[in-house]
Amino acid sequence: MAVLGQVATEAFPQLTITQSQTWVPPQDGTVCIHVVGAGGGGRSVSNACHSGGAGAYAKIPSLAVTTSGSYALVVGVGGAGGYQGANGGNGGGSSISGTGLTGTKTCGGGVGGINASNGGGGSVSGSGESWAGYSGGAGTTEGGGAVGIYATGQAGTNYGGGMTDAQSGGLAMSGFGMICGGSQPSPVQYLLTNYYPSINKADDLCGGGALQYSNINGWVQSSSGGIGGGGGGCRNANNANNAYAGKGGDGIILIQYLP
Repeated sequence: MAVLGQVATEAFPQLTITQSQTWVPPQDGTVCIHVVGAGGGGRSVSNACHSGGAGAYAKIPSLAVTTSGSYALVVGVGGAGGYQGANGGNGGGSSISGTGLTGTKTCGGGVGGINASNGGGGSVSGSGESWAGYSGGAGTTEGGGAVGIYATGQAGTNYGGGMTDAQSGGLAMSGFGMICGGSQPSPVQYLLTNYYPSINKADDLCGGGALQYSNINGWVQSSSGGIGGGGGGCRNANNANNAYAGKGGDGIILIQYLP
């Protein structure tokens, strides 16, 4: 089982699922389940930036589970960043189905930047068990969209990728029915000279910043989205073949045992 950072108490663990799998509860109890779709990748091009949208978010606030139950967990993979003039890839959806659930519940992945368009955010599907959430933020020419926890995710802003509305602290601080995200999307970069910038990945649930070069012959690369965030588009006016756009952030599922 791919599990990252069990941070709560032994009695009330938090399981962070990063790969698709069949999950059998390790103990009886009541859980809250958070699901995040993957972000879309940005597009590389010579005349404009087209960033990817963020994955959708939704949760089951309370579900009784036992060790005799079984759940199919699908974790979406972030869309590839386009390179050498290519479109960005779409993010994969994350979903859950299994014992005691009404059908399959899915948080769709964000759309990659494609042709002359920025990618849209993923959407939520499924019903029952108080399943509810929000669509991901759309990409813009300045950056990828962010994951929204309390409303539709923020689109890329004039300053770079969108920022999640989740409480800050990062996913590792999540627990007891709450999901936390980062506080720093990646900024957009407008550069005219022949040097290479640092390539930063956005914080959890935030969008990656776009990168726009007007005068460089070497390769350039924009920022990837954080978990669930859209990747930034990349523009190299001199040579689109040397433009590498940011990857969309992978999806995730958090399973939190509740008191």
